Amino acid sequence: MRTTSETHDRFAGRTKSLRVMSDSIWLPFFALLTAIPVVPVLAGEVPPPPYFIPQSEAVVIGIAYEEGRVKRMVSAGLQMAPEATGQIIMYTAEESYGLPAFSSSWMGVDLVGFDAPGGSKARWMLTGLYSPPSVTAALAKYFGYPTREGTTRVERDGQRVIAIGTMGGREMIRAELVLKPEACQRGSGLIHEVTRKDGTGPLQLIKIPYVADWCAAESAKVDITAPASDPFGQLNPVKVLWGGYFHGGFGWSEPTSAH
Repeated sequence: MRTTSETHDRFAGRTKSLRVMSDSIWLPFFALLTAIPVVPVLAGEVPPPPYFIPQSEAVVIGIAYEEGRVKRMVSAGLQMAPEATGQIIMYTAEESYGLPAFSSSWMGVDLVGFDAPGGSKARWMLTGLYSPPSVTAALAKYFGYPTREGTTRVERDGQRVIAIGTMGGREMIRAELVLKPEACQRGSGLIHEVTRKDGTGPLQLIKIPYVADWCAAESAKVDITAPASDPFGQLNPVKVLWGGYFHGGFGWSEPTSAH
């Protein structure tokens, strides 16, 4: 008959053996984790693309511009889509691969000739606000976007979503959605954007894959309060066509030749 002391010693020995076995199983895993390089995003220092944003929320509104007003802001040699359609996109994004947390409000016009798979029109950015400054500078440098420094906030309260873009403490653009009382749809796709290298060089194509929930709006409106001399003020849309709320992830490829 074993004594209580013997039983305790045997149990302790078995427990120690199991712990050693467990540690030996996990050691290679933790060694692998420590071998993976960590790429920090430092203030004022943003690496070149590609970028990956795991979580963002955005107000997206389809609009129609006055053709004569927007045409002078589209690069020579590019053809706008019929009726000068485009989008206003206002969003916030969490910290991601390559970029710190940031926000943006921008306006773009649809183009002919650079369609993404599935037939969606490519976009040309007309003007955009980005914050913080490191993101503003990086997206201008690597993509040729016409970026300026400005902040955006997106607020959702039930079926109502509001996005506000400001620059220098002044509100420039405000968008509001009332979402349809129906389930959002999960989907994925690819968006094309066209820019010019360094703003004036050869045309380049940027591919933006995404996976997100899309919540359609039953009503959408936009108020642009920017001065008339500002690009936002000059681009005041003629008509709001549709709207929705985007919640999910997306990425930016490295630019390639658009020809």
